[in-house]
Amino acid sequence: MTSLLFAALFIKIKGGTKKVSCIGGIAIYAAFLIAISAAIFLKELGGLRVLGLIVSSGIIMVLGLIDDANELRPSLKVTGEFLGIGVLVAFGFTARIAFLPIWANVLITVFWMLFITNAFNLLDIMDGLASGLVIIISLTFLSIAVINRDSFSMFILVALIGAHLGFLKYNYPPAKVYMGDAGSLFSGFLLAAVAININYTPIERPVALFAPILALSLPIYDTIFLTIMRIRKKIPIFSKSNDHIALRLLTVGCSVRKSLWAMYFFGIFLAISALIITFSPTYAGLVMTGVVFLIFILVSTRVAVLKME
Repeated sequence: MTSLLFAALFIKIKGGTKKVSCIGGIAIYAAFLIAISAAIFLKELGGLRVLGLIVSSGIIMVLGLIDDANELRPSLKVTGEFLGIGVLVAFGFTARIAFLPIWANVLITVFWMLFITNAFNLLDIMDGLASGLVIIISLTFLSIAVINRDSFSMFILVALIGAHLGFLKYNYPPAKVYMGDAGSLFSGFLLAAVAININYTPIERPVALFAPILALSLPIYDTIFLTIMRIRKKIPIFSKSNDHIALRLLTVGCSVRKSLWAMYFFGIFLAISALIITFSPTYAGLVMTGVVFLIFILVSTRVAVLKME
């Protein structure tokens, strides 16, 4: 609640009715930080891992601010992201796949953090899209954390949800305020960190290891699809283009809001799928994973042939 009120107040004072490029990102981080600080003060949350998450996500947020002010070269941007990820790993945040050695878990963590952080950065291409999906995905992880009594992840996710609820009021189309790279990089980084922190299942049900991938599969899919389309067009992967799934929905006649809600409902379906494979028997999880994979294949074959300006 603290983060929700602070975000709304900050955006209203600083943003007003004028469209601002990165004020929203600052507000999201500030709201999150105040909520977490309150939890630490009330002794509901503590330890070095909290400090590591705050410091590392702060590095990513500052990196985003710099990129908003003066667009960084991809190499510099990735270098800054490696710094934030390095701090996170140093404070004990790594994947915990029991049948893999420590070095493999660390490598998976670095790749995962780098990919998801940038996937959300790329996804921020339509009013309300990235923020709405952050809320949906966070609620998915929150459900798992509550059932597993994971208080650490619960506090982090509630703070993030509150910050984005306050922000989405002003970012919903037509947007008055934008999160910029500061907000998208920070939010993606935080979700990626929480995703590897949550315990999904005992080793007897390894299919549940796909739960975080499924919950985050929309930004993952959009990034992979975008990369493939840019390679096919023979343009640099890091260049800008309108090949995103949400933008392709506009091509078939959907309004911005209809396209947005189509993405929301798809995100909700994927969230439910992630919960199913987390708490259902192995065979049900395998069937659900297969269904989602087939849906993505079907979507790809339909939207890849659309002519884009």
